[in-house]
Amino acid sequence: MDAIKKQLSRLPKFGISKPFSLAHPHAAAGFVVLASFTGMFLGPGLTNSYGVFEEEYENLYSNSNTGAKGSISPAISIGAVHLASNYLFTTIAGALCERLGMGLTTFIGALMVGTGLLAAGFCTKVWQLVLTQGVLTGAGVGTIFIVVSTIPTSWFSKNQGFLIGLVHSGSGVGGLVLAPLTRFLINTHELSGSVKILGLVLAAGLSVISLGMASKPDELFDQEDEDSIDAVSSTGDNVSEHKASSLAKKRMSVRSFGVRDVRGTGGVLRSQEFWYLNVAVMLAEAAFYVVLFFLPVFSIGIGLSSEQGALITGVANGATIIGRIAIGYVADVAGNINMFLVTQLLVTLSCLFLWFPAKSFTMMMVFACTFGLFAGSLTPMVPLCSVTLFGQSGLANNVGLLGIGMVLTTSAAPVVARVFYEKLGQSGGGYGTVALLCGGIYFVATVSILALRMCVSRRLWTKI
Repeated sequence: MDAIKKQLSRLPKFGISKPFSLAHPHAAAGFVVLASFTGMFLGPGLTNSYGVFEEEYENLYSNSNTGAKGSISPAISIGAVHLASNYLFTTIAGALCERLGMGLTTFIGALMVGTGLLAAGFCTKVWQLVLTQGVLTGAGVGTIFIVVSTIPTSWFSKNQGFLIGLVHSGSGVGGLVLAPLTRFLINTHELSGSVKILGLVLAAGLSVISLGMASKPDELFDQEDEDSIDAVSSTGDNVSEHKASSLAKKRMSVRSFGVRDVRGTGGVLRSQEFWYLNVAVMLAEAAFYVVLFFLPVFSIGIGLSSEQGALITGVANGATIIGRIAIGYVADVAGNINMFLVTQLLVTLSCLFLWFPAKSFTMMMVFACTFGLFAGSLTPMVPLCSVTLFGQSGLANNVGLLGIGMVLTTSAAPVVARVFYEKLGQSGGGYGTVALLCGGIYFVATVSILALRMCVSRRLWTKI
């Protein structure tokens, strides 16, 4: 073990240096937020715009075009494996962050994203695309996600919801920009050329942002704790130094270990709160990507053009920008778990009462705006609820543990949705059934969040 640690210490250092962080903490925090936002734009933003690729692969590799038997297109496996690899590597990358550091882990993710897309540009078979754009690129996006979604919380003790919402809005901006950009590149450089161009651009951009990644030094945490003791002692309420120290230690415990004071991976896995959160997240995330992946295909199924389908997907991603920032801001006041419950309930209603009856461009746009506004809050809610429950200590690892369940649901859900769509008719019945399927998944996720909320506190108006 000592030999391994010695070898790891010889690896190149990435990210903001510790002396700079200590000397200029506010500037360092600003660089981290900017780098995290950009990482969300280039990494998860790519996944959010995958619906454009789904449409192209469907046209290119559908059974009707290849002469293969069966009604289910093999092209669906590319996106399904991409998501599964994405969430599998959030677990692996969470452990890497603890050993290699945030910067080097981000750089490794950048190499995987770029290499996977470049290789996909030379592929001519579905199984080749599954290994490249599916496995390798998905793994890279998952690695990027675990870093940029967790690192900003360590730098800010206040307004975490707003800041995390701001960072996570980057994936919505990425989907909004990359979806039409990908369509433009495909129209001008064909499918293979567009994938290669995106691979080069994303690899370069993600490599640059790895230089802006760094965890908050322990010395800054210690200074905050000393300031907390001084603040309590100077209230003028005759609070003893011992009492002030006790209050500050309680604050430190909540910050490090959460409201349940759960310590270590074993303690997290043994807590029922983790499993309630896990069920909710893995179901809601699966339904989220079913909607995004199939919006272009479904739009064509009701008579809209491919350009309108891409626009609807882009608008849904764009709405997440507003939703993540606004809901993050409200979560600072109302509580993270409370807002998670409210938003998922509203997403359930939007699927059942807006998406299900939608048969026109106008109704699809209304659904895209509503869905993106509330469903997009899922990704910032995951680290925020994890901080609430289990604290800042080991956050990357805890969020990574939540990715294990999402491997199964996010890989299976698109395939199940495709079965519903193709078996029950590619217009009308099949389309509406998929809307009901997603609404049902979101409903079960909402029930799980309600159980989590009641487990933490049964008081209705408590900020949790």
